[in-house]
Amino acid sequence: MNEIVAAESEHRAAHRNAVANGESQFLTKNQTRIVSQKGGLAVLPCSVALSAPATVSWFRRKDFQLLTVGLLTYSSDDRFQVEHTRHLGNWALRIKSARKEDEGHYECQISTHPPQSIFVELRIVEAVAEIIEAPDLHINEGSTLRLECKLKRATESPLYVFWYHDSRMVNYDHDEGVFVSSSKHATSSVLTVRNATIHHGGNYTCSPANARQASVIVHVLKGEKPAAMQHPNKSIDHLVNFATTSFFHVHLPILIVLMRICILN
Repeated sequence: MNEIVAAESEHRAAHRNAVANGESQFLTKNQTRIVSQKGGLAVLPCSVALSAPATVSWFRRKDFQLLTVGLLTYSSDDRFQVEHTRHLGNWALRIKSARKEDEGHYECQISTHPPQSIFVELRIVEAVAEIIEAPDLHINEGSTLRLECKLKRATESPLYVFWYHDSRMVNYDHDEGVFVSSSKHATSSVLTVRNATIHHGGNYTCSPANARQASVIVHVLKGEKPAAMQHPNKSIDHLVNFATTSFFHVHLPILIVLMRICILN
């Protein structure tokens, strides 16, 4: 709310200055960079203070294509449209379902004489899921299986985060002891299975909206420990055998000599 009030105050002051000076001006800084994620909504800002009626247009610089004029869309691609907030003088260009090829510079132009322009750079990143326990997790039967999935490089909250066990979605398998919880903005999601059994083993996939999915292989062990957990025991057994063998190799000859002395006496 405070940001909106500040923006309105800034626009009114800029508009007064524009009228007083008899010239229009941009409130958005030139060469503003916007980062949006692949598949999401990209919003390119362009706020202006006009001293006289003028039209605001958007161009894509790499092919000099006219995208919008005023509130009208001239592009055949219906993903492009203008969002106009009159009291803020904002003429934002919205690009739905953003693609990697949408990257580049866009020009916001005012139809003054001569025309005035600013450029906005758009960069598209791909959000990716990451399971903390990947690529493999070993647990014992009867213990709790817990998998945490974090969303990296996301610029907006996903509409959903689905979990799959092999090819089956398990978000709502409460009867099977499966529970899924997400953080406030869905930037992380946790899958929990209590009293895991052998059939809970397999491939688990975290699949957020508009993000690359991640997987982990879960091994549920029945009455045994994973190999990594057995190594310490093998090391201890080796040390015991070594110590025992060393003791007899060193002390056995001395014991034999002492026994002979006792017999002779």
